Amino acid sequence: MERSADEGQVTGFLASAGSDPLVKGTAMRIRIVTFGLTVPAEAYAAHAEHVASGFTAWPGLLGKWWLADPASGTFGGVYLFASQSDADRSRETDLFRGMVTNPALIDVAVSEYDVLDAPSAVTAPALPSASPVGDLP
Repeated sequence: MERSADEGQVTGFLASAGSDPLVKGTAMRIRIVTFGLTVPAEAYAAHAEHVASGFTAWPGLLGKWWLADPASGTFGGVYLFASQSDADRSRETDLFRGMVTNPALIDVAVSEYDVLDAPSAVTAPALPSASPVGDLP
């Protein structure tokens, strides 16, 4: 059974050193964004390459994976944040606001989830020191 963010946090196994995972806002957070396109997939891919480096400026973003399923017309991304507060802060950026207001993207769906600590520690690769994407070598 999954817990919502309002019911408390699940400890993030890559949480920043010194954070208390039992305090709301300190567990790692996953965001999944999906959308359709009103432009050709090739135009979207070129745009994605153009804006990709901008995500490295998001504090606490540990990684972003770009998604594409041209057969179904579904595109999007999976984001891993160091904390709830980092995910919250990212929604105030021009990149995020631009995504949800861009007429080339339709049916934008944004969902966020806590990371389940124990099973993720077994199945997910560890990130080097849980460094944000802008800090990775």
